[in-house]
Amino acid sequence: MIRLPYGSNTVDFSVEDVDVTGEATVEILDLDDETAAPADASEILRYALEHPLKTKRLREIVACAFEFETPESDEAGAQAKKKDIVIVVDDHTRNTPTEEMIDALVEEIEIDTERVIVLVACGTHAAPGEHELKRILGKHYGRFRVCIHDCDDERSLVYLGETSRGTPVFVNSTYMNAAVRVLTGDITLHYYAGFGGGRKSILPGISGRETIKRNHALLTDENARTGIIKGNPVHEDMCEVAAMAPPDFVLNIVSDSAGRIVAAFAGDMDEVFRRGVSVASEIFIRRVPQYDMLIVSAGGFPKDRNLYQASKAIEHCQSAVVSGGTLILVAECRDGIGDAIFEEWMNSYDYEDAEKAVKTNFVLGGHKAYYLRKTMRRIRICIVSSLNSETLHKWGIQSYDNINDAIKEEISMIQKKVQKRVQKKEKDGVKIGVVRNGMDSLLVV
Repeated sequence: MIRLPYGSNTVDFSVEDVDVTGEATVEILDLDDETAAPADASEILRYALEHPLKTKRLREIVACAFEFETPESDEAGAQAKKKDIVIVVDDHTRNTPTEEMIDALVEEIEIDTERVIVLVACGTHAAPGEHELKRILGKHYGRFRVCIHDCDDERSLVYLGETSRGTPVFVNSTYMNAAVRVLTGDITLHYYAGFGGGRKSILPGISGRETIKRNHALLTDENARTGIIKGNPVHEDMCEVAAMAPPDFVLNIVSDSAGRIVAAFAGDMDEVFRRGVSVASEIFIRRVPQYDMLIVSAGGFPKDRNLYQASKAIEHCQSAVVSGGTLILVAECRDGIGDAIFEEWMNSYDYEDAEKAVKTNFVLGGHKAYYLRKTMRRIRICIVSSLNSETLHKWGIQSYDNINDAIKEEISMIQKKVQKRVQKKEKDGVKIGVVRNGMDSLLVV
């Protein structure tokens, strides 16, 4: 029996129960969540903070920022009290262990918590609600001042100039005005920036909408792909923006597919990112053959909260499906499609129209439709979810309510195609791959 994450629960299936001819072979393509647990997360984080890369320890940086504040100098003290330590954290669409990271940071800086502002890096996402903030911050909810970034609030943005690619740079003013700027986040796969983490907390995390749009319009470049850094214009543009709004300190982690912290790096942004990418590549990139069918879970909530987010799993895994094969995405999508522009483009554009629109009139959300339409030209996409089946069918996507029905129907169709190859001795039965954490698995053929 194979178990896949689905929302806050799981779905179970056995290919043997639905394989009519008994010719299918199944291979699990990602790490088993039951592997031995890594070292204690708090120890990993503490060690990283005690051994920063190419910077002083954070406690020294904070001490230097406030060293002129003395009881004898009321004026200097008043000036210092206007200064803040801003800690940038991932929003509710990420599964970053923010609570544990703040635990470690607070222990490290040893300073009055009134100094600290937690800045939630929403990018273009909707602001998190109270219950989502509680999930992000855990025990720290209510302990610190919280600022939620709004990419459309011009009053809260500072203009810093342009990048070499002409991207106008607008960044959150609370961050820019802080005495100490700290970035947190996780380094994982990203399907056009290469990897998340580091500079991504600034762009798109706390940048203006126009900055984000202009940067993301670079995604049509052939090097703007998952796991690619060298020559990736999206990544390089992000790095330019981050250099214009540099953090004083960065704490990034790498988690395994079960969400457990396996590595942490702290200090200089570029060095932290370089080290983190090296570890993440070892964990998340799989070299595999191609399969007739892939069954891919996005990884459960919050990764599959909506189709806009969960579709990343399709992009990460689609290359491992033979041309004309089938990919079944397993994603609850309790919040529906998740983005109005993405839905509008899927309703209105085929691949050719989407490609033209991305290049001539880029709009955030439309890029997801472009990627999905591009994949649909090559393979069949099916989705097991709570989404409206009529909407998916209109897009040309087969919708299923449960995993067993999906596998039974799709394997039957594939077997007819494969049978011809079997007769020619070109192939042995139906090859099925299973990915339990599609958002955290890059399949490279």
